[in-house]
Amino acid sequence: MELINPRTFLFVANLLGLLCALVLWVQARSFPKDIEGLHDWAKAVVLMSCASGLISLRGFIPDAASIVLANGLFMLGELLLVFGLLRYTGRKAHWRPALDAIIGVVVLLTWLTYGSHSYQGRIFLVSLANIVFFSLGAWLAWQAKPAGFGSRFLTSAFVLGAGIAAWRLVTLSMNVSEADDVFDRSLIQQVYLGAFSLGILGLSIGFILIANERLREELEFLATRDPMTSALNRRAFFARAEVEWARAERSKRPLAVIASDIDFFKKVNDTYGHHVGDLVIKDYANRAGHMLRLPDILARFGGEEFVILLPETGLKDACRVAERIRQEVQARRDKSLPPFTVSLGIAVLNNGQGDFADLQALLAHADAALYRAKQGGRNRVEY
Repeated sequence: MELINPRTFLFVANLLGLLCALVLWVQARSFPKDIEGLHDWAKAVVLMSCASGLISLRGFIPDAASIVLANGLFMLGELLLVFGLLRYTGRKAHWRPALDAIIGVVVLLTWLTYGSHSYQGRIFLVSLANIVFFSLGAWLAWQAKPAGFGSRFLTSAFVLGAGIAAWRLVTLSMNVSEADDVFDRSLIQQVYLGAFSLGILGLSIGFILIANERLREELEFLATRDPMTSALNRRAFFARAEVEWARAERSKRPLAVIASDIDFFKKVNDTYGHHVGDLVIKDYANRAGHMLRLPDILARFGGEEFVILLPETGLKDACRVAERIRQEVQARRDKSLPPFTVSLGIAVLNNGQGDFADLQALLAHADAALYRAKQGGRNRVEY
């Protein structure tokens, strides 16, 4: 049975690569700037597609183009894939040592092509380079965040590429002096070229997936968080609080709410300016957030007003948390900001002192306690 012409694989790789590069390029131009690496991936796919086009012309163009230049472009494309992942994961890419290594491989490849005419040497060198690049890519893709389907798919694509290159290396026959007039038509070469063409598509899909997952994560964060303090916004707070309310009602476990307000905040704004006022709000949110447990919820309700939800927390423990926050703020550890204090009001569901009709009633009780704290002189906790 006649095997598929290798040119078919490479022609498909060229077309798929250019199409995927276009998609990645559009993403790079439309996605937020903090999602880095997309431009590198688009350039990488273009280079790898051009490499497949040059390889498919072997026998019609000089070996300098179809072997040396093609493999050089392919390795440069692999390098850009790795550098794109480095930037995507927040790391720095260092060009000089990597480019020096690629230039060294290209020089050696040129000698194996025109000097020693070693077909096995060329296959060994190129396969080894592919294993190194794909293995590094797999390691970086596995660490990419968010750790969802996209990063696992991309990791699998890199691992498959490294595995095929390793298989090609260990099955390299020492009895073949050179490929035939077009390509070596052995099974491993067919599998390698097929994986080569589909690999460009698989890698591109993986990059598109992880970029979309990162974008979705950022959009979800922006939709649920206060942009100044990163605390939950009102809408997200009520979505989480309703769940905790239902759980507390069902289990008859306590649920505490702390309403807090920065004292004399208008005076801070009038005296030091709105910029310093914003820094005070962020400082309070940061300090209060660091004193809460993982399941606790801190939300900014607007201006200098914050609400804290404490699941499975009774009145005694809620008062202890509120007092720690009050004392921490009063300590004024950040000397670059003006001194400020906070008042806090507490309400607890299932505390044995009467039930609340709903979450809004619980919040209203906490607000009333906060009002009493302000009326009582501020910088205090009431319940």
